[in-house]
Amino acid sequence: MRALVVLTHSECKRLIARGIKQHPEVQEALEKGKIFVSRGSTTAYVLEELLGEPINKSHYVAGQVTGEKRDLFRLGSLKGEKRLKEVVIDKGVKKEVDSFKEALQSFEPGDVIFKGGNTLGSDGIAGVYLAHPEGGTIGGIVPIAIARGISIISPISLSRSIDDSVWELSQILGNKAIDKEYTMGLPIGIMPIPGEVFTEFEAFELLYPDINVFQIGSSGVGSGEGSLHFLLIGEDEDVKKAYNELVDLALKEEEYIPDID
Repeated sequence: MRALVVLTHSECKRLIARGIKQHPEVQEALEKGKIFVSRGSTTAYVLEELLGEPINKSHYVAGQVTGEKRDLFRLGSLKGEKRLKEVVIDKGVKKEVDSFKEALQSFEPGDVIFKGGNTLGSDGIAGVYLAHPEGGTIGGIVPIAIARGISIISPISLSRSIDDSVWELSQILGNKAIDKEYTMGLPIGIMPIPGEVFTEFEAFELLYPDINVFQIGSSGVGSGEGSLHFLLIGEDEDVKKAYNELVDLALKEEEYIPDID
């Protein structure tokens, strides 16, 4: 049986988050270890799924690509006073933290760090934009994670895919190298995220392991902008189950609306 599914950007974020909750390493950390969920629009969905409760997702972000046409300030950030505190989940218990660097001091192998990305390179590596001169959140995460052997998982949509290598782009960008008079918002660098990339494909694999999924297209107009289009192939019962659950997701998931005030 073959079925077609079109998911908006918000719906794709929910799909990714639901898939992540089924990740064996994440389930182990939820029960026995610690999970740090950094701010981000996609990681906000992950946090909701892991906690089993809604949060103000538009305030669980720092940098964001949005803005109004009148000023073209598109590479920007949410005001600091509006940002929700970041969260560590310790053996299933939610703990808000004032300093992620202090919180990560107790992390060990078996714990998990979530850091979303802005771009997914042709090399299969996710990258995150850097407006902060010292690398911001990812600049604090990477040394601790790499030194100790702590897993980083980067939830990121296939809609972020580009044709170039993130490693190569990291060498030609730079928030001090871009002319501030010629940028639609904050100048940025880019850092490759050294960790596991988790897209819609990984979500499909964990949620619906008995079907084959192909991305056949992307985007559209109006509410279809940023959408992804998938072909599902498998046994009738498996495809119908997946299709019906994805229809339910699409009908219930509200559009993500950023705070740009």
